[in-house]
Amino acid sequence: MAENLLFHQLDAILADVLGVTKPTTRRSMARRVAADLCRSQQKRIGQQKNPDGSAYPARKQKKLRTQGGVSFLHGGQVRRLRNWRNSKGRYGDRMITGFDEDKGGIRSFIRADIERYLSIDLSRKSETKAAKNPMFRRLRAARFLKATAYPDAAVVGFQGNAARIARVHQYGLTDKVAHRASAKYPARQLLGLTPTEIDGIADAIIGAMEGAGQ
Repeated sequence: MAENLLFHQLDAILADVLGVTKPTTRRSMARRVAADLCRSQQKRIGQQKNPDGSAYPARKQKKLRTQGGVSFLHGGQVRRLRNWRNSKGRYGDRMITGFDEDKGGIRSFIRADIERYLSIDLSRKSETKAAKNPMFRRLRAARFLKATAYPDAAVVGFQGNAARIARVHQYGLTDKVAHRASAKYPARQLLGLTPTEIDGIADAIIGAMEGAGQ
């Protein structure tokens, strides 16, 4: 409710400005406001904070379930994998992924191509994997978060598919994450005005009017 009141107050101020300034002055002011807002929105998103200063709800940690070890014939050769798990390939193929002891790295094999299993260790263990990168690292880039200026408006927002993704997180909606699977996301406000931004907009308006001799 408080944020809605701020928007209404800002709209009232801008309406007064529209009545006393020239289109060129308004466009110049809108350009500055949009650019400043875009930068501050990007910075806040990078800090993982809502406009009210509260932190975004943390991302869920991923749990990886792995098996002990497995050996099998593949292409006429014996393959041995440690910490193996079932996985899916790019085109939906059922695969086995694990640490290849002979090659010294993580490898994946299509299960349909396995000629014969030699041994399977079915002992399981779970490992929690925390996400390293901050959320919305790509979404807040200038490629997706745009600033646009008009004689009667300063607009900062997302476009195209980025707008759809941002809306899901902005309002905490449900979105499809895989075939026949969906997830409910917690609300994380990507766009919104902070008190500091409100003050910055007011300063820009005053500066534009003083510069135009209003």
